[in-house]
Amino acid sequence: MSAYPSQSDRGENWAAFAGIVFLVLGMFNIVDGIAALANDDYFHADELLFGDLSMWGTFYLVLGAVQLLTAMLVFRGNIIGAFLGITLAVLNAVLVLLSVGAYPVWALVILALDGVVIYALTAHGDALRTAR
Repeated sequence: MSAYPSQSDRGENWAAFAGIVFLVLGMFNIVDGIAALANDDYFHADELLFGDLSMWGTFYLVLGAVQLLTAMLVFRGNIIGAFLGITLAVLNAVLVLLSVGAYPVWALVILALDGVVIYALTAHGDALRTAR
């Protein structure tokens, strides 16, 4: 038995990590959506590129819910989940860039997490499917 994981084990680990990070991103977006809808003082609304906080809150709630469902598909090893996950991570990154003025530090954290998800699903998106 080797002390180092095999190439397939590393792929499975990356795919599982992408699913977990996607779950976290979905929960973050749901919390952001609720905060934008419930508390107008939470964000700097005058720094948004366009729209109001109600619109952004709705965007983030819907995106977060779809991200949670997509994370389940990624955990099942579904190739559609990997493609949908990449697409949603790119969409999330664009939405964060459009609202970066409202919360700049948080936006950079979310962008970094989106980048990790995109890498992991692009390189190892089907690893959980082939592990079975």
